[in-house]
Amino acid sequence: MQGGHTVVPAWSTAPAWKGVPYGARLVLLFVLALSTVVVHLNQDPTLRGAEELVSDLRAGTVTEIVYDRDWPAYGTLTWANGPLSWNEAYFDPPDDVWDPVTTRLVRPVLERRQAEFLDRVRAAADPSVEITRSGGFQRFGLAGMLMGSPAYARWWEPFAPLAVAAELLAWLLMLTRGDNRLASRWAWLWMFLVGGSLLYVLLEPYPLWRGPQEALPTRPRLDGTQGFALAVAIFFGLGMVAAWT
Repeated sequence: MQGGHTVVPAWSTAPAWKGVPYGARLVLLFVLALSTVVVHLNQDPTLRGAEELVSDLRAGTVTEIVYDRDWPAYGTLTWANGPLSWNEAYFDPPDDVWDPVTTRLVRPVLERRQAEFLDRVRAAADPSVEITRSGGFQRFGLAGMLMGSPAYARWWEPFAPLAVAAELLAWLLMLTRGDNRLASRWAWLWMFLVGGSLLYVLLEPYPLWRGPQEALPTRPRLDGTQGFALAVAIFFGLGMVAAWT
């Protein structure tokens, strides 16, 4: 309070990101962080035998089942033991669903096999278990782009387009802005390919926990070559972590 007037911190009134409000940047960061967690936990369901689904149903631990219309010839059968705990049946198609001469799918046999298995599933399932058939088209075209990673829909379907929009907005900001402090556009481009959008929103053009009017130490920006090398290191690092877990 100075002279009867309230002093407003500079960072709360200054145009953060030159037109991107500070609150919007926080919301964008939150959505990207949440989508990162969801993808990490739900992108690759645990592989298990299809018979284990029936066992889980009898134990009362299954909340949702999603199967492709052409399973078990191809496609997937997945089930949830919780919003962030998904399983996927091993891909082991029966020989009789394919014609040995023409190698075409024998639809009547497939439908019989699928119906027999689903009858067992429904007999073991609690009425509260949601059983959904997926047509498979969601993975392709505009619908697939809007849905993004299948991990989003496994957690909460309405989150999928929101997560995709947040990622696209981060890409748009990175490609159109010229005030990056830590790395060039080319460097960020490579790092975005390994999940760098979250770091970009957090750190550029100033750390989110600092005000835009604060003096920040200057440092050489990463160029495209350095960004590529860092992205490769992150890619292999994430692969090693995934292999250990």
